[in-house]
Amino acid sequence: MKKKLLWIAMALMLLVALGACNKKSDTDMAKESVEGFMTALGQLKIDDAQKYVLEKDKDALKDDEFMKEMDKPENKFFIDILKSAKFEFKSGEIKDGAEEGKLVYAITAKDMMSIISQSMDDILAGKSEEEIMAGIDVSKMEEKTKDVEIEVKKEGDSWKVADPEKIMMEMAGIGDFAGLLDEDMGDEDASEANTGNANMANENTANENTSEE
Repeated sequence: MKKKLLWIAMALMLLVALGACNKKSDTDMAKESVEGFMTALGQLKIDDAQKYVLEKDKDALKDDEFMKEMDKPENKFFIDILKSAKFEFKSGEIKDGAEEGKLVYAITAKDMMSIISQSMDDILAGKSEEEIMAGIDVSKMEEKTKDVEIEVKKEGDSWKVADPEKIMMEMAGIGDFAGLLDEDMGDEDASEANTGNANMANENTANENTSEE
């Protein structure tokens, strides 16, 4: 009887130990989401990529202008670049019980600056943007590897990518231009605001003149 109880106790301990070993850590689950997103993006499987982003970002990802029009011939250049991107986990750990964290991945993408040397003759010849893009051989473009810090957040029981746009830009080789694009957007907003203020000032002046008359 004692032996049977001993064997049952040992079996129960073994089951508990196996369960603990099979339980994935928050870091492992976060890595699965990041890598699942980048893999789906590289394969242009947007529906699959949506599974790994926050609920609030799903519509934005699907409604992205490039994603909606990626079947167009002129977008083949960027599609080939996305497909050629590679990634490798470098560092980062999510603390147990945390709701957010950061992981670092080395992302290897085509170096957009290499376009200049490859298409210089076409540029000097005055060819159109479409002709220049069509003449670029993505396979001959130089590659650039960059360590990218990726934010993840917990949503329910799952870990999600918190900034999918950042990853998309890095995989497309234009991550270094993100700041410039933001500045351009800011300048446009400021210009529109100034134009609006100037129009309001002109209207007020016209109204004052009308009242004086």
